Amino acid sequence: AYVIYTSGSTGLPKGVMVEHRGVCNLAQVQGRGFAIDDASRVLQFASLSFDACVSELVVTLRHGAQLHLGTSEELMPGAPLCELLEGRGITHVTLPPAALGVMGSVPELESLKTLVVAGEACPIGTARRWSQERRFVNAYGPTEVTVCATMQVIEGGLDEAQSSLPIGKPIANTRIYILDGQEEPVPIGVAGEINIGGDGVARGYLNRLELTAERFVADPFSKEPGARMYRTGDLGRWREDGT
Repeated sequence: AYVIYTSGSTGLPKGVMVEHRGVCNLAQVQGRGFAIDDASRVLQFASLSFDACVSELVVTLRHGAQLHLGTSEELMPGAPLCELLEGRGITHVTLPPAALGVMGSVPELESLKTLVVAGEACPIGTARRWSQERRFVNAYGPTEVTVCATMQVIEGGLDEAQSSLPIGKPIANTRIYILDGQEEPVPIGVAGEINIGGDGVARGYLNRLELTAERFVADPFSKEPGARMYRTGDLGRWREDGT
């Protein structure tokens, strides 16, 4: 479907070859999870060099919603972005937590129904402030797994006793494994490497056969012939509630 370059943790750009089935799955799953319909007004905040733009484009157009563009000046986090969100009556936007961190006090933004954070870990304080009056989604996923692999959807704000924000449960047609150094599943609550299988797994890296073989490996937990999983290098742990 497309090739998009990512530096990941190495700092060396590599082209990720993403397949159509991953993009189609993303459009369906996020459309439901974000509650997008033909009356929604979605802001394209991400640049075309960041894979979040794929979500903004395909999810919006798949559901017949309006996709709104802005200039770099209008998209500047702070007063300009707030004015754009309010002036266009934006109902859905995906922002990195860092952008919310420079917005100061939380504006009313009555039209904003769904706020998605992605791209980096979201501080619990940020989530608590911005989840009070709207649907708040914490999304996680590397470029190599078609933008998004897990989502935590929060309705009605956070429990004051909650001390951290989970990245949620696997989206449809996606499998998450937390594995130890021997590639065996670890018990609940024990940290291990996040491995991701399912429809979103990319074909591999463009013209990087050795790196593809290293990071995209056979999925030993799937009965599907030829199934593969992506080794993210990220650490995570299962919680008792399945997130």
